[in-house]
Amino acid sequence: MYDELKAQYLDELSKKPKTPITVTLPDGKEVQATSWESTPYDVAKGISQGLADNTVIARVNNELWDLDRPLEGNCKLQLLKFDDPEAQAVFWHSSAHILGEAMEKLRNSPTWREIWRA
Repeated sequence: MYDELKAQYLDELSKKPKTPITVTLPDGKEVQATSWESTPYDVAKGISQGLADNTVIARVNNELWDLDRPLEGNCKLQLLKFDDPEAQAVFWHSSAHILGEAMEKLRNSPTWREIWRA
């Protein structure tokens, strides 16, 4: 099902018009990008690899935005690192989902049964 949904999403994305857009950073600097192709991660990497590596989440026009989600049009972009409280909340929320998935996989394993016997 995941592969099917991903293929559908990529097909829809490929049909979106790729046009030049302007991304405005908090300091007023403007960066040129391409709609439905460029991502916040791409913009961060264009500034520096270190910034890209340390950015947890973006805010696009005041909306939290995944780093790999394409930008849709002209926008204001903030890149949030872990020292930002909102970035911390996103990190911990995502981590909780990962931990939950790991626990579900572990639940039916022999290791899980050993843990609960102890």
